[in-house]
Amino acid sequence: MASARWALISAERIEESAACALSVVARLQAAGIRTAGFSQHKSTHAQGTKRYEVLRLHSQERALLAVEGACAQGDNEMPFCSMVFYNDGFATAQRWVEEERHQAELFLLNGLGKLEVFDKGHAPLLERLLKEEGALLLLCVRASQLGCFMERFLLPEERMVDALELPASPQAVEVFVQNLEASCHVHRIKPV
Repeated sequence: MASARWALISAERIEESAACALSVVARLQAAGIRTAGFSQHKSTHAQGTKRYEVLRLHSQERALLAVEGACAQGDNEMPFCSMVFYNDGFATAQRWVEEERHQAELFLLNGLGKLEVFDKGHAPLLERLLKEEGALLLLCVRASQLGCFMERFLLPEERMVDALELPASPQAVEVFVQNLEASCHVHRIKPV
């Protein structure tokens, strides 16, 4: 059975993993690696309510993923912990990946955690991508969920390119970027 190569950034705060991942992706793109995927971001409304959005790499496209304290009111909404998640947001992120899956050499999937451990959120997309050869998957996982995440998805160690735990030194980040770039060059994908 085919399986994807993967790399991991682990941090407790989504903002920390997003900033690092976006920096890594920018450096890889500058080195000629074709990147795609999405990053998850948290914001706070004027009323103090947390929101999570998914942002498509290299564009201004965004989709709402979750709102704190809302009540689920339809089939598109899923209550989980103190949030209501919107299935349309996850479907949008999956569509973005599908649109770019034959061109990208590296896919960023940022914001993975408890939801995916419980087979929700981005779990179906991740399961499918992990079965395919091709693009390197850069997975950003909440540190508090890392053990459960690894157990749930059974990521094959022999397919791991590198892992980075945040906070990390600039030297550790540099080595991480170099390892991802080398892996992408060795497994070069021709665009379709």
